[in-house]
Amino acid sequence: MKTDIAIVGAGLAGLTAALPLQAAGYSLLLLEKSRGLGGRLASYRLNGVRCDRGLRYLTDEGRLLSGLVRSLRERQVLRPWITTSHRYTAEGLQQNPPQTHYVAPEGMSQIAKELGRDVPVWFSRRVAAITPQSHDWRLDLEAVVAGSDAPLEVTARAVILAIPAPQALMVLATVPGMDADVINPLQSVTYDPCLTLLAQYSGDRVPDRIPWKSVEFPDDPDLSWLGLDSSKRESSSLGSDRPVVVINSRAELARSHLDDRDLTPVIEHLLSQGAARLGDWLQTPEHLHLHRWRYAIPAQVWPQDSVVLKTPFPLVCCGDWCGSRQVETALRSGLAAASSVNYQLDHRSLAPIHSLWGG
Repeated sequence: MKTDIAIVGAGLAGLTAALPLQAAGYSLLLLEKSRGLGGRLASYRLNGVRCDRGLRYLTDEGRLLSGLVRSLRERQVLRPWITTSHRYTAEGLQQNPPQTHYVAPEGMSQIAKELGRDVPVWFSRRVAAITPQSHDWRLDLEAVVAGSDAPLEVTARAVILAIPAPQALMVLATVPGMDADVINPLQSVTYDPCLTLLAQYSGDRVPDRIPWKSVEFPDDPDLSWLGLDSSKRESSSLGSDRPVVVINSRAELARSHLDDRDLTPVIEHLLSQGAARLGDWLQTPEHLHLHRWRYAIPAQVWPQDSVVLKTPFPLVCCGDWCGSRQVETALRSGLAAASSVNYQLDHRSLAPIHSLWGG
C-alpha cells in the first residue's frame, strides 16, 4: 500500500498528529501493534464490567488539554468525576486541594475512539524495519496475530514514530546508515514501569459508604495510586454495586517483578497494602486482572517537542516523552511532528487542532 504519511503508534500523540495532516489532504495510515486505539488510554472488561487500566482521568490543565476536555465534554464523551481526591500519608487519609477530574463513563479508550473515528488504522502490525527507497520509505511489517493475511508492507513519503522512545530506538536501528550521533542521545530517554491491578468485589463485603474515590500514596514504597474505578460509571456511582478498584504500583516494585512469570505474590502484596491503609475489604476481591506497563510514565524526557531526524525523507519521533511527563505533552508533541512533516513535504495549511476536535 502507498500513502503519504505512515504514523506508527495510535496513542494520543499519534492521533493528534494524524488529524491536521488528514484534514490538509494528505493520505495517511496509522500502524498499531495492539488491537485497539489509545495506547495508555486503555480500558478493559473485568467480569463483564468496564474499567480503566491506563490513564486514570483528565484535568483541564494546559491550553491544549483544556480545549480537548471542553470538546469531549460537549460531545458527551467526558463528564466530571470528582472534585475531591485524597492522599495517604503517615497522618492517614487527607484531602487534596479541590480540582475537577474528568472521566469517560464508557472507558478512557472512548477518547481515542472518538478522535480516531475517521482515521485509517491497521491494527496488530509491528514495524520490523524502515528502509529508504528512491522516493519514499518502505515499512516492513510483522503481523502480531499469527496466521493473519493482512498486508505486511507500506510505502510512505514520510514516517512519524509516535511510540515510546525505547521502541522508537529499535525501529530506528533498522534504518540503514542511521547515524549513531542521532540514536545515542535518544538512549537517555527512560520510562518508569507500573503494575496495574484491577479488582472486583462482592457488594455484600463492601462498606455502605466508601469515603474515597482517588487516593495517591506519595510516601509509600509500593503503592502509587488507588482508585474506585466503578464510581466513574453512573450505575454504581455510590461504589456499592460490585465495585471495581484499580491499584497502581510504584515503579520500583514494578521494575523488580515486571518479568516474573508468576505475579501472584505481588498481587497479594498490593491487595494487603491497600487493605492495611484503606479497609480490610480490599484484601478479598472476587475477580482480578493485572496488567504490566513496561513504559508507563516517562522518567527522563527529551528536551524538545519532537525529534526531527536527518534522513533522506521525513522521519520524526514524538510522544509524551518529548518535553515533560504530562498529557499536554503528548498533544503538543503530536502537533509538532505534524508541523515538521508538513514543512518537509508540501507546506500545506494546517487547521488549528481545536477546530478539528469539534464540539
